[in-house]
Amino acid sequence: MTDVNKTTDTQDSAVPITNVDPGSSGYAIKTPFRVSLNASGQIVELVCHKALRILPGKRLVCCGKWIDKKIVAKFFLDSNKAAKHCEREENGLSALRKAGIKTPDLLFKGTLHQGALPVLIFKKLDPADNLEILWKKAESHSQRIDLLKKIVRIIAVQHEAGIKQDDIHLANFMLFKDQIYTLDGSAVDFRNLGRPLPAAASLNNLALFLAQFYPEFDELIKKIFALYVSKRSIFFKQHDCERLIKKVSLYREYKKKSYLKKIFRECSAFACKKNHNSLTICDRQYQSELMDTFLADPDIFFKTCTFLKQGNTSTVALVKINGRQLVVKRYNVKSFLHSFRYLFRKSRASVSWKNAQRLFYILNIPTPKPVAFLEKRLGLFKKKSYFITEYIDGISAYNLFHSNEVEDIAGRKHLVCMFGRLLQSLSDALLSHGDFKASNFIISNDKVFLLDLDAMQEHSFRWMFRKKFRRDCLRLTQNLKELPQLAEMFKKALVKKT
Repeated sequence: MTDVNKTTDTQDSAVPITNVDPGSSGYAIKTPFRVSLNASGQIVELVCHKALRILPGKRLVCCGKWIDKKIVAKFFLDSNKAAKHCEREENGLSALRKAGIKTPDLLFKGTLHQGALPVLIFKKLDPADNLEILWKKAESHSQRIDLLKKIVRIIAVQHEAGIKQDDIHLANFMLFKDQIYTLDGSAVDFRNLGRPLPAAASLNNLALFLAQFYPEFDELIKKIFALYVSKRSIFFKQHDCERLIKKVSLYREYKKKSYLKKIFRECSAFACKKNHNSLTICDRQYQSELMDTFLADPDIFFKTCTFLKQGNTSTVALVKINGRQLVVKRYNVKSFLHSFRYLFRKSRASVSWKNAQRLFYILNIPTPKPVAFLEKRLGLFKKKSYFITEYIDGISAYNLFHSNEVEDIAGRKHLVCMFGRLLQSLSDALLSHGDFKASNFIISNDKVFLLDLDAMQEHSFRWMFRKKFRRDCLRLTQNLKELPQLAEMFKKALVKKT
């Protein structure tokens, strides 16, 4: 899915506008484009400036202009179910409006002139902010609480009216003139319209919404639930808050598994190229002609790059693609026997890719942003594999440990505190790393970023995690043999984590 930060758009009049068939363009749709619509027997033109969401063969959402009005257009592309999907969208938004919940005004309902696929055109909320973006931009705890309170009040109104959103998340809400608008009527369940949603269904839906937030925000749940209950007319039991917290954990686990499945296939977030010689996955935000050229043969770029590490098992290089500095880690296969060992195992690059996605997107644990990974194969045998991330401009823990910054007690305490936050997050997620040497930590912007994720494991049992995590912590303290005072501070902090 591709979203915009704000709903304002700037259209360069010098850019040629092409005619496009929205139903056959897939993820590669190029903007701006124009389409013709049937409007009460007349043909009118719609110009789309930017694709906001692309679901190939299902739905396309764009912002643009229609008879000199700024609009958002939804194209329903499934030739067999398009009419049904369009009707579901209309009915869902209608139910929200009946409940007194603000939604964008529907300006037009019609079809494409060619293909007769249904189209809905809505008035654009401009300028408006997507709540997902507002949440990410929030600079303080209080700002996030205020934002959550506004949304939870709307959710309580929905539930009180007998409505629930089956795909409820921040991106389906917009803030316009200090009012929250609800988007996407396609996933609105209004079978209970006019009667308050029962407690069980209400808890499930609220848990689904809260599960999208990182675990570090779970401390807000009790406050949010108290506000939610105050806006409802039905009775909630004394232990319903504890039930809600458990449901949030269950939904979060489901979302995690669902997300980690899609990172290895073609979807709105990732481009996938697969043949008998290679497998390439790339984050669509980084996709370009130059990136495609690089991923086709990274070794060509190694001839002019800056090497950060050259070893037998791996090579790490710094490259620049489209003005961005990226770190490329190439996992080398030393021999046929080495390749045979990985015949029934995942490549180290794919393991790093999965763990980086887990840390960066699911747990919000500092690690360089994953960009792509590539496996080269010879039949069933894996040859080289590559893992690409953004470059983090910082100082390695090894260099920091031996710098003047840790000579005073305040510097040591601050360093131990930063590591403590990282280790607590790993402990909460039952994640062991496998190699806590000092060079696998980068300190930047008051955070400790974790590198080298190919040995990281998620454990199902806490006793197994503790065994591996103690080993990690022991390895960490071994970096401090020459710094006994700092080592002692780390040991005291680590006792609490293990």
